[in-house]
Amino acid sequence: MSPAAGTPRHTGLVVALAILAAALLSAFLLFDTEPAGPWEGKLVLVPKGSPLPEVVGIFREGEILPHPFAFRALVLLTFSGRQLHYGEYAFPTPPSAFEAWRKLVHGDVIKYEVTVPPGANLYDVAKLLEEKNLAPAEAFLATATSSAVLGRLDIPGESAEGYLFPDSYILVKPVTPGEILEFMVRQFRRKVPPDAEKRAKEAGLSLHQVVTIASIIEKETGLEEEMPIVSAVIRRRLALGMPLQMDPTVIYGMKRFDGTVTRKDLRTAGPYNTYLNRGLPPGPIANPGAAALVAALNPSKEDYLYFVSRNDGSHTFSRTLPEHNRAVEEFRRAAREDEG
Repeated sequence: MSPAAGTPRHTGLVVALAILAAALLSAFLLFDTEPAGPWEGKLVLVPKGSPLPEVVGIFREGEILPHPFAFRALVLLTFSGRQLHYGEYAFPTPPSAFEAWRKLVHGDVIKYEVTVPPGANLYDVAKLLEEKNLAPAEAFLATATSSAVLGRLDIPGESAEGYLFPDSYILVKPVTPGEILEFMVRQFRRKVPPDAEKRAKEAGLSLHQVVTIASIIEKETGLEEEMPIVSAVIRRRLALGMPLQMDPTVIYGMKRFDGTVTRKDLRTAGPYNTYLNRGLPPGPIANPGAAALVAALNPSKEDYLYFVSRNDGSHTFSRTLPEHNRAVEEFRRAAREDEG
């Protein structure tokens, strides 16, 4: 009859194995020396799903550890192979095998913060990601305009413009443009009012049109208290069949913008020229924040039709064209005085 579990013989075997493992680990750690020579700090990227031999190879090729077999022994003897985290690791000083192992087990990876401000457009986001070395701008733009990706994320239109919610994102390498896009669109779905689609339909609009209105509001004013008023102006102009005549839409449709909208720009045909075309442009012109999305669904009761900048971030709103013309003249006079 074989010994039952918990008998002295079984307990002795467990203790012996534990002592052997500890002895082997101690022996391996004798070789756990830090790299010699100059050290300028190193980065190492561990891809998703990397098996232990691949991780060991990465440390060897990157000259992170002089004796990677000590690292391998640590992983095997502590049964931590499945606890190693993928990502990008920084080694500002030469690590020992134990320090490298501890970093990977704890997932002490480099975290990249990307802040998308309200009103940033698709190209701004692509530039931010490229500056952080998270994704090439062209690759991100290609993903954000891919019909297959847009279909999978249930985004109408020709791009993800308007659906990359302005927020601060913490990203870890390696990350693909598709994954980044999905993070931002998922945040949009969380932040958009839950009844947005229903309320848009009640107003005779699609959710895509509401997002388009919100994007125009975001570009026209940075003052939250003005957003419902701008929303009302847009809604009223649409109801009356008037051109929106919103400069930010024209700017979005321009290939190059030097900071000034000229008369020629306003007369140049294009799908985003709301001086020449009635109704909304074909899609959002930026990524609106929560306040602009709420304002797009909740226009004020004001009956304004016009507004012009006061040159201080706020606007003068008018009900009639003569009132608006006077406000425009006041703006021009103030601008001349500032220049003088």
